[in-house]
Amino acid sequence: MTEKTARGAEGEKRALLHLQKKGYELLERNYRAQRCEIDLVMQHGETTVFVEVKARSSTLFGLGREAVTGKKQQNLIKAATVYAADHGLLEASLRFDVVEVALPSGKVTHIENAFPA
Repeated sequence: MTEKTARGAEGEKRALLHLQKKGYELLERNYRAQRCEIDLVMQHGETTVFVEVKARSSTLFGLGREAVTGKKQQNLIKAATVYAADHGLLEASLRFDVVEVALPSGKVTHIENAFPA
């Protein structure tokens, strides 16, 4: 496992625990469709939440949310559309969140409704 892969797995683990403590239920982990990946698919009340996790070992390269570019958002929306269609959720409440995990400190920042679909 590369350092980047290990960092990503640790970030996803911490993000998942954080969201579960807030009452979110895990539906899928590392969902793949249309050559795109969604880190976590969660249920929060009546809303299905597609979560992009960005783990950082340093802030030298900026905040995690800055890495969720327009292209990355388009890819997440593509995969989420397939997920929604496959699970009968096209008319349901859907949302895109970003969770930043600062690995050295363990700080988790949850950005709800990070971008529109």
